[in-house]
Amino acid sequence: MAYLVCAEEMDRQWITHVPDLPGCFSTNPDRERSISAVPRAVEAYLEWCTQHGLRVPPPAPPLVVGEVIRSWIYEEDYEVNAFFASDRPAVDAGEAAEFERLLAATRADLLEEVKGLDASQLDKQLTGERWPIGGVLRHVANAELWYLDRIGLAFPKSEFPDDPFARLDRVRQHLLSQMHELTRRSGVITLSGETWSARKVVRRTLWHERDHTLHIRKLLARVR
Repeated sequence: MAYLVCAEEMDRQWITHVPDLPGCFSTNPDRERSISAVPRAVEAYLEWCTQHGLRVPPPAPPLVVGEVIRSWIYEEDYEVNAFFASDRPAVDAGEAAEFERLLAATRADLLEEVKGLDASQLDKQLTGERWPIGGVLRHVANAELWYLDRIGLAFPKSEFPDDPFARLDRVRQHLLSQMHELTRRSGVITLSGETWSARKVVRRTLWHERDHTLHIRKLLARVR
């Protein structure tokens, strides 16, 4: 059985997802190169799952491109990103448990990358970068809460700790506490022209954390 891939344009990049492997993706400024890189991304993802003790049945080749969606600009320069058909099904209890294991693995990877960094390294501003590494960590936490906010499950930003690690933990614990509620959210919500579902929130969370873990890995040589 062929496996499905879905490509979306985002911030002048093309991100190609494998819906049956949550958190598996490839990125390239060129759409076709992003899609053609998927088989290698799948191999790397399956190896990553093995390293974390996760059992994920591999999809069978060949790949089938199911959806290709360009971003578009809504009011006030808001970039609307993809809602795929694969984002539509409700999350069942078994999947929620799988998502929790995947979230634990992505968080372990992120924290391992920044293990041992002191405050000066976390706060060091790097030429050409929007944020220092500590800022990237805060961004990961902020985005996770923002995704939850799209479906009405966020807590007030006033409850955000300033410390990046405390912020990451606060949001993640909240997300995990809402897993049962995610299984009850079978509908979709459209805000600022973009459509959201519980499944899309999890997809974006897993992708975003893995993407910025790779981002931080590239930055580490510049702060040590």
